Amino acid sequence: MPTVAEILKQTGFTDEQISSLDPRAVTAFSSVLSSAETERQAAAVAAQKAEADRLAWEKAKADAELLQRSNTQFYEEKIVPGLTSWQDEQVKLQTDKANAEALAAFYKAQNEGARAAGFVPADAPSFTTPPPVVVPPGTRDAAGRFVPNAPGSTPGSPAFTLDQIDQRLGNGVSNIGWAMQEYQRLTGGQFLPDPFDQLSREADAQKLPFRDYVARKYDFNGKQQAIVQRQQQELFAKERADERMKTESEWKAKLDAREAEFAAKEKARAEAGGNNPDVRIPVSSKVPELQRQVQNKEIPDPLMMNENQRRAQTAKMIRDQISQKDQAAA
Repeated sequence: MPTVAEILKQTGFTDEQISSLDPRAVTAFSSVLSSAETERQAAAVAAQKAEADRLAWEKAKADAELLQRSNTQFYEEKIVPGLTSWQDEQVKLQTDKANAEALAAFYKAQNEGARAAGFVPADAPSFTTPPPVVVPPGTRDAAGRFVPNAPGSTPGSPAFTLDQIDQRLGNGVSNIGWAMQEYQRLTGGQFLPDPFDQLSREADAQKLPFRDYVARKYDFNGKQQAIVQRQQQELFAKERADERMKTESEWKAKLDAREAEFAAKEKARAEAGGNNPDVRIPVSSKVPELQRQVQNKEIPDPLMMNENQRRAQTAKMIRDQISQKDQAAA
């Protein structure tokens, strides 16, 4: 942390000015700086702890979401097929049991008849195929395969058709095009930094759809918000520039009008006192007035003046005329 003397010297104080300061003031300034530095360090530590807590919370949240998606995938890929095979095994065991019971009943009747008459009796029960185990309707198709997501049944393994394969291929191509276009749009034309097969593997590892994982990895939402904010700032800047230009135009128009008015007055004043008889304002001759003033001894007789007196009198008359014009203009 810099000292009080160093800070004062950086702001332009000389060594003499710093040394002439009251030591009590320097001590007080040092105490304020120490307190400010302590608070700054405490704030930095608090900010680091808050950032660490935020990162830990985000990691815990991501781990919990991944665990939930893993459990869902395990249920759909392991438990559901196991339940389906268990149902098949149960049906097979029930069928074998019924066949065995029917065969046992047949042999029992044959044995009893043979012991009673020495020959197979005519009324001995004949072997018949036991009725098949009834499967809930709607859970299997005509080929005996389970129907996925049938009401009241456990989802089984669906059968893939060429249409479904084409649809999945189309979805893959669509996802690739979407990722490229969206990344270039949000980054100003930059190329996607990672290959698509890597993104697909990462999305599978995170148990997320491809588009959701790509949008989360490259922060598409944050980039979109930054673009919207930048557009709003540019719009505000344009509006302020237009308003400033309008104000300057109005002010310039007022200045131009004032200058034009002043130029017109100056022109009229110049023409009124100029030599052009067409525009000059006619005035009466002042010779009689001068003769009267000379006779009344109000002004000295020009004929009785020397050269210096005449020059001084002429200058005085010019000043008086200028003063009269200024008073008339005001």
